[in-house]
Amino acid sequence: MDNIAYVKSLYDLYTSGKIDKLLQEMTPDVDWISNADPALLPWGGEHKGIEGARRFFTELAKNVDMQSFTPLEFYAGKDCVTVVGRSRGRMRRSGAPFEDEWMHLFRIRDGKIAAFRSNHDTHAVVQAYYGGDVHMAGLPSGEMTSLRHH
Repeated sequence: MDNIAYVKSLYDLYTSGKIDKLLQEMTPDVDWISNADPALLPWGGEHKGIEGARRFFTELAKNVDMQSFTPLEFYAGKDCVTVVGRSRGRMRRSGAPFEDEWMHLFRIRDGKIAAFRSNHDTHAVVQAYYGGDVHMAGLPSGEMTSLRHH
């Protein structure tokens, strides 16, 4: 199987909810990174090893109701695949909808995922997570409410 077909099979595992099988496709030392700030989004930041990747997927599922997840373009290198795609969903915390364009980079070693980098439209996702202006994310809720109605 070529690298693009392999990555497509990984997305099939993800979209069908087979996270344990997806985790089996990772090297024990997998480096799983989201460009989202972990201080703002629970699944953001760097996740080391298979257990770190499992925490990423657990937090994502706990916080995001994914309504569509669509990989659109695939680009392969010798040991990597870059994918451009689009997602749409709703944040469980706020109920706010989001649309997100993303880019994923998979590094493949010995037929398994050795590294994953996810770059998202974090502005849109953070705004949806907090249900308002991202620039107020660090403010206490009373201040957020008063600023929202200025």
